Amino acid sequence: MRKTRHDWRERTDTGENRLWRATKHGRRWTLSSRLQRSEDEFRAHGLDDLHGLTLLRGVLENKYRRRRVPWEDVVAIDALIEAAGGAVPGGEGEEE
Repeated sequence: MRKTRHDWRERTDTGENRLWRATKHGRRWTLSSRLQRSEDEFRAHGLDDLHGLTLLRGVLENKYRRRRVPWEDVVAIDALIEAAGGAVPGGEGEEE
C-alpha cells in the first residue's frame, strides 16, 4: 500500500501560519496541524473537523485539476465532510 501526504498552510486570525498535514494510507485518512512558530508537534484532528476537511478538499481539488491525485480521493473527502454533517463545496443546492 502506498502512503500519500498532503501539506499546506493557512494564516490564522493572529497572523501566524498553521501548517496542515493530511495522510492517506490504504483507504484511511488522518488529519493533523500545528502552529508554525508556537507549537513543536503536530496535533491530530478527528475526521469530524469540518474546517480541516474543507481545506483538504480544496487542496485535493486543485491537485486533481493538475492531474496529481485521483478523483477518488476527492470523493472520499466529500463523503467524510457529509458524514461530519457539512455540505460539500460546489454540491447541489449550494449558492456561490
